[in-house]
Amino acid sequence: MDTVNPKIRVLFADADNAFGVFARYSLEQLGHEVTLANDGADLLARFLPERYDVVIAGIAPPFLDGLEILHAIKQRSPTTPVILLCDDECTSSAEQGIQEGAFAYFEKPLNDFAALSHAIIHAHTHRAQPPVYAPTPAPDALTQLLIPLVESVSAQPLNVTLEALAAASARVCHASNAIVLLAHSSGFQVFSTFGAPNVESARRDLMERVSDTFRARLLIETSALLESLDDASYALGIPLRSNEQCVGALILYPLQRDALEPTQMAQLELLAAHGALAIEFARVREENLRLISTDPTTGVLKREPFLEMADREFRRSWRYNQPITAIVIDIDDLASINLKHGHSVGNQVLRAVAQVCMNVVRSIDLVGRYESDAFAILLLMTESDGARSVAERLRVEINALRFSDTIGALQITASLGVCSYPRNGCTSIFDLLAMAQEAQRAAHFRGTNQIVYC
Repeated sequence: MDTVNPKIRVLFADADNAFGVFARYSLEQLGHEVTLANDGADLLARFLPERYDVVIAGIAPPFLDGLEILHAIKQRSPTTPVILLCDDECTSSAEQGIQEGAFAYFEKPLNDFAALSHAIIHAHTHRAQPPVYAPTPAPDALTQLLIPLVESVSAQPLNVTLEALAAASARVCHASNAIVLLAHSSGFQVFSTFGAPNVESARRDLMERVSDTFRARLLIETSALLESLDDASYALGIPLRSNEQCVGALILYPLQRDALEPTQMAQLELLAAHGALAIEFARVREENLRLISTDPTTGVLKREPFLEMADREFRRSWRYNQPITAIVIDIDDLASINLKHGHSVGNQVLRAVAQVCMNVVRSIDLVGRYESDAFAILLLMTESDGARSVAERLRVEINALRFSDTIGALQITASLGVCSYPRNGCTSIFDLLAMAQEAQRAAHFRGTNQIVYC
């Protein structure tokens, strides 16, 4: 593992969100500090030369591709290294990027991040020197095992991903049985297996051969455990942990004592880490499906689901010391519009403003109907500077809306309040939204079509 002290600050964007999350996790394990942008436009909005040491961009993320990002970064900060990611269909564009100032490029799928980590370190160390070409090495055995796992996270159900995890882990250590268990309130539940005809037979075999104490210890341990079996072989258990919580366990048996080499153990731990990530992805998807309840008039989140999801994201930002911004948008004089033009026109205005909000923000951000004539937006991993550009774009695009009926033309304006965390006196999402709403009221007091930042 490369040791980087202080950590190199990497700003990363790629079209494949699942790959981006896995890449961030892998690079952070290699000692880097990684900020994951949602797309190329978001990357450029976040980029500050004094804040990020290296930029990594896919050749074709949404809105802006890697070459456009390269040109924009080089124009703003010529010495900031840019590393490009591409697939085998766009290597010519990546090679063009090298000629135009990119430090290196790598071909995807890329699951062994050691070479990319080395390029990041080299780029940071030689910021002002000419770029180098860094071809992707041929996939090794571990990479070949990881590729289907990474691809399955976004495209396959959780059981398919964990079955692939069990099979890959068994091949690494030559175990005849591999079992993936999911943690729940009363312990573990067998979820996916390798080497058994079905889950029930795997469960029975596990109960007979591996003790309850061993399985229970996996819930609280942070590292791998060994247990001797009756036939002089042993079982290996690896906790699957996410956000400091045990979400599952990987158990492999029978293994011969002293047959597992350190390199195999490292490979198993990497596979287990990806399994934990897949479980977390699945749980987030299920939670989103449960929580998402849209407002029938506007199509955005209703107030309660928005607040519940926003509270979770605020807690996550607090835990990982990440910025987050709330924007409250109040449509100016909507009551007068309803009175003069009718509620059908008022609903058209609400839908149009909601559509502007959804078009302007990223897919990872939250938009909710906060009050009858107001919307709330939560910009994840966004500080005050980035929020200013978003708020101004919202104001301009809302102001550009036009409606007409038998009474005449109608132009829409809105008052916006913006508040970013971290800040003194803000300890919950409700504090943040209250501050943003106070700023919105101050904007309305100044007149129509105003923004106030707090």
